[in-house]
Amino acid sequence: MKAMVLGLGLAVVLAAIVGLSLALSPSGMQAQAQGASPAAPANVRAANGAEPGQAVVRWDAVADAAYYRIGWVNMETFRAVQAEGGREWLDVFAFQDVVNRGQTAQTISDLAPGVQYAFIMASVGHRFGNVAGWSQWDYLTTAAAAAPSCPADAGAPPTAPGDSGTPTPTPEPGATPAATPTPAPTPTPVGRDYDTDDDGLIEIASLAQLDVIRHDLDGDGVSAHAGHAAAFPNAMAEMGCLEGCSGYELDADLDFDTDRSGGPGAGDAHWNDGAGWLPVGDPETRFRYNAVFEGNGHTIANLFIRWAEADHIGLFRATGEDADIRNVRLTGVRVSGKNQVGGLVGSNGGSVSGSSVAGRVSGVGQIGGLAGDNSGSVSGSSASATVSGDGGNVGGLVGSNPGTIADSHATGAVTGESSHVGGLVGFVGDHNSSGSISRSYATGNVTGERGSVGGLVGFSSSGSAIAGSYATGSVTGEGSRVGGLVGSSSGSVTASYAAGSVTGSGYVGGLVGYVHSSSVTASYAMGSVTGGEGVGGLVGGLGSSSSYYGSRIANSYATGRVTGNRDVGGLIGDYGLYSSAADSYWDTQTTAQSHSLLGAGKTTRELQAPTGSTGIYAGWNAEWWDFGTSRQYPVLKYQGMDVAAQRR
Repeated sequence: MKAMVLGLGLAVVLAAIVGLSLALSPSGMQAQAQGASPAAPANVRAANGAEPGQAVVRWDAVADAAYYRIGWVNMETFRAVQAEGGREWLDVFAFQDVVNRGQTAQTISDLAPGVQYAFIMASVGHRFGNVAGWSQWDYLTTAAAAAPSCPADAGAPPTAPGDSGTPTPTPEPGATPAATPTPAPTPTPVGRDYDTDDDGLIEIASLAQLDVIRHDLDGDGVSAHAGHAAAFPNAMAEMGCLEGCSGYELDADLDFDTDRSGGPGAGDAHWNDGAGWLPVGDPETRFRYNAVFEGNGHTIANLFIRWAEADHIGLFRATGEDADIRNVRLTGVRVSGKNQVGGLVGSNGGSVSGSSVAGRVSGVGQIGGLAGDNSGSVSGSSASATVSGDGGNVGGLVGSNPGTIADSHATGAVTGESSHVGGLVGFVGDHNSSGSISRSYATGNVTGERGSVGGLVGFSSSGSAIAGSYATGSVTGEGSRVGGLVGSSSGSVTASYAAGSVTGSGYVGGLVGYVHSSSVTASYAMGSVTGGEGVGGLVGGLGSSSSYYGSRIANSYATGRVTGNRDVGGLIGDYGLYSSAADSYWDTQTTAQSHSLLGAGKTTRELQAPTGSTGIYAGWNAEWWDFGTSRQYPVLKYQGMDVAAQRR
């Protein structure tokens, strides 16, 4: 009766686990059905391997299977979890995907010696295909660690899958052992302390340890997964954390180029048949990475990920609002995925600080050098990655930012084949959050094949804010709304500047391509501007939805040469009703424009002559501007901006 109850309980558990395994496995991330699934493998049987803790699973070949999915359950762990209650079933079920190359056997390592396991298999017809059916269960008690090992118990035959379609393992009945003398007690080995500095963070010193944090996402050191125990052998209770642990810290530099070939390849430990590293965490809320990860300034080199059809891709897939990633350095990354792809994290809902990424990142939409999407915060971080996206929302640091970014920068080239492409961020804000950028910059060249392309930001939505920031790279957009700082802005731009050349078709501006019902304050542009129509030294076009929501420019100027075919101006190219420009100017000599629909044209000498908040600059904030000498333009000193760098 006890065995029957256990079997029924595990049947319910596995109904949930099998579905979860498809979402969490390397071949099942964001799985979608892709045609008919092949038949389940037949004659599945497990036997002990050459070493304790190894099992060899054998099966009859399935010709049309692209992959075999092997799953196993530690029955001892299952009983403990069932008795404890309230535990995550993810810790009970483990699985491995194996490419079908005609083989009919696979060795499973890192199992607990002397423990009973239930094994099951399925065939998958496509890398992202679903499983139609599972084999019958087979049982094995792994060889004990002490030699010689005893034969596994014979036990009862496996139970066939139930009517629900979900197979149910039933533990083998054990025979009543004969009475034997009680052996002399063996001294229990003293566990190691994995928090030697007692800061509440488990020390990570190897790729194996980095890999298994996926089985303990809250970082408390408690996991029933066999791989976790193998990576942290002989651990003390709760990993030796005196007051309990809540995350991890790097204790050494790590390198994914484990065969030292100079790049990713089949000889590397995490090659995974060309797919590379399986990102940590999951986009679903309750499986997000939600702990501290302290890098301590250590470097993780040569991270390779290639999941072309999967979302949420990076070293970490997704982080929750309580996650805190800090002081991590990634170099030589080669990361590619579909949507929400970043070198460090695919989708960040927590805090990232003091971290950097260098290398290449690519995908479709929401692609960033550091993070694909940021709804949390990014501070003091950088990316020097070449970033490209086939879709929209592509940025050098972050693809889409409904959160906050401060004191951060990006220096790599950015290319997007759709809208919303920026040197730092592709898209700022969304329908539920405003998004902000402060004291940040981008220096890489930016190219976009459609609209809303900017040196810093491609598109900023209503309620968003950009302040104390700048861009110096060249900006090229084949569509409209192209700007040296922002392509299209419905939010505020304050105390910011752009220095790179700008080229586009319509609504092209040295600072902002198109401003809609928002403001530009205390900002300037120096780069040349070339476009078709709606071309301005500062702003290509101003749009307003009403007198209350009119676009406003104040205390700003432009000096770069302006060239266009229609609606061309030294300061503004085109504007709508209710728009305005107060105390704002363009240099009639350097822009080669004597006309602008708004603003006032001044000679170079007139713009450089005031050396304080006087004359034409009487209304300008002296705490934000450095007016220089009589041969210099004003530049910004807002919140510590580098005056000398602006004058070079």
